[in-house]
Amino acid sequence: MPKEFARSERVAQMVNRHLAQIMRSQVKDPRVSGLTITEVEVTKDLRQAKVFVTSMLDTDADIEETMQALERANGFLRRTLARTIELRHCPNLVFSYDNSISEGARMSALIDKALNRD
Repeated sequence: MPKEFARSERVAQMVNRHLAQIMRSQVKDPRVSGLTITEVEVTKDLRQAKVFVTSMLDTDADIEETMQALERANGFLRRTLARTIELRHCPNLVFSYDNSISEGARMSALIDKALNRD
């Protein structure tokens, strides 16, 4: 009988939970502490975690500046995460901006506009 969840999925949930708490309470940069983690994907060998983040900021310049601040905080985040999780190796963190929320809002506006045109 197969396991209900793969180990990489359980580790992804753990990284998501702990990293969100670290970003909220221990990071002093408001650009980073204001981000929301939407998803974490961990490779099968548990060496790399791709962290998808989103923000309420919509302009490309703000997003770019926020992602640069997040990359500068990457070392601190990984070190702090390594102290809190119970794994032999802490995964490398790779951050990616998730624009699905803004794209969903844009698509919803387009649908509303098309329905109101009739």
